[in-house]
Amino acid sequence: MLSLIANFRTQSDFAEAVDKPASYISQIKKGVKKNGESVSMGSEFARDVEKALGLQRGWMDSLDHKSSDAPAAASDPIVDHIAVGVKSAYPLVPIKYLDIKASCGNGYVNEDYPAVHTQLFTVEFLRDNNLPIDGVGLLLMHACSHSMGYTIPHGTLMLVNTNEREFDNFTNDKIYVFNADGEMMCKRAIKNLNGTVILKSDNMDKETYPDQVITRDTFGQFNLFGRVRYTFIKL
Repeated sequence: MLSLIANFRTQSDFAEAVDKPASYISQIKKGVKKNGESVSMGSEFARDVEKALGLQRGWMDSLDHKSSDAPAAASDPIVDHIAVGVKSAYPLVPIKYLDIKASCGNGYVNEDYPAVHTQLFTVEFLRDNNLPIDGVGLLLMHACSHSMGYTIPHGTLMLVNTNEREFDNFTNDKIYVFNADGEMMCKRAIKNLNGTVILKSDNMDKETYPDQVITRDTFGQFNLFGRVRYTFIKL
């Protein structure tokens, strides 16, 4: 919990973000209540914090994140710093830049972009966009082809949340990345009342980019990779 509090300007700001009394946060840190009784962070408290901050369920129970919270050093050649969001007083969050191009067309196997590096984001940017402030599950990748029309032009850099990848958790009219037969592609998901989901392109050329209907049974063939949460489009 201390590593999370460090991402806020004050402990009170952290308490407000997780909707818990600041005094109770202090008691948990000290391990004792005002009356002298012992107190610790229980499972219910941990789940509430994870939900409030957009963390993966069980993140608070893991000791692994303590060593992975710190971003790579500025001198590390694989790190590419980018200015996203406001000037931050918090540690920057490393997000992996995948060695693949996610395709917005009929699928694309990346061979032209083999490099892997890391870009750093501010906590403020991630929080403002309702993304995990620890960066867990977030990936950067490129879009390819003209399937999404002007919405996501060819070559657009996308921030994808791989935590959103279940059939039952589809958000209507949002864009997702799929892996179909080893190829990545982007499609907009439209939920129907009968439980099916239409995967469609924003490009109006339906002969080239036809819509596809999936059911719960056929969902596994597409291997949902994650939801596109942010795009960096050059004008």
